[in-house]
Amino acid sequence: MISKYINVPVFIASLIVGLLIIWFTMQNDLRKIYVYPTPENVDVLQYRDKAGNCFSYKQVDTACPKSESKLAKIPVQV
Repeated sequence: MISKYINVPVFIASLIVGLLIIWFTMQNDLRKIYVYPTPENVDVLQYRDKAGNCFSYKQVDTACPKSESKLAKIPVQV
């Protein structure tokens, strides 16, 4: 029934070709893991920037200002 609508050898060959194209084009992206600093992992992780420099963050507790005019809104960076 399926062979009436789909040529099985052509389907399998095109599936293999498609998977190989995806494998070779996405190979570099498989190793990238994006980790963002949280209070739980700030002391454990080191980060690397685009220039290859390693750095880490230091958590500092600060008091919030009582006046809302002193608060700054920082937009999300993509």
